[in-house]
Amino acid sequence: MSSIKVPNNKVELINLIFTQLEVTYHNQFHKAYPDKNSLNLAKQLWLSQLQKFEEKIIFDSVNFLMTSSEFLPSLSKLMITCKESKIKLCGIPNVTQAYREACNAKNNFEKFTWSHPIVFYIGSETGWDFLWTQPEKESYKEFMSNYNVFVEDFINGKVFNNPNFPELPKDIKIKPNKTAQLTQIQKLKNKLIN
Repeated sequence: MSSIKVPNNKVELINLIFTQLEVTYHNQFHKAYPDKNSLNLAKQLWLSQLQKFEEKIIFDSVNFLMTSSEFLPSLSKLMITCKESKIKLCGIPNVTQAYREACNAKNNFEKFTWSHPIVFYIGSETGWDFLWTQPEKESYKEFMSNYNVFVEDFINGKVFNNPNFPELPKDIKIKPNKTAQLTQIQKLKNKLIN
């Protein structure tokens, strides 16, 4: 089996992909793109929509779709596959795994070892108390909504760094409230009198 070199230029990659699709789905391909004009428009659309993905992710996603479906893949199907591939390669868990992880961090989210920092930010946006106190049906729905927004931001280039929590000083002196101060003074007076 010969290995095709992935072009490091998206224009060349799109041309290669369309050649592969034509060879693999000959009749369907020519029905979808009956003339040079429609083919060029499709290539331009695919090129503009796939800019946010690395060439290898696009290439591997197309190959996956070609080997797993007997139908010509649509651009939307390819984008979903690219997105899934990118989040998997970057170590972002799927929404259900991320939800479970956020719920398991209960009362310890500052020191929790996150599979990917984005899970912490999704949990924060959802609200830790909401996650831990509301029924799963409600909290999962809210978490999933935030997951989709944050993952889309990630796909579009936003970087999510590990959360940085400042360490509290070890010798914190808490100033007692007025009642506690008066009680302490009274104890001292009683000691001096006795």
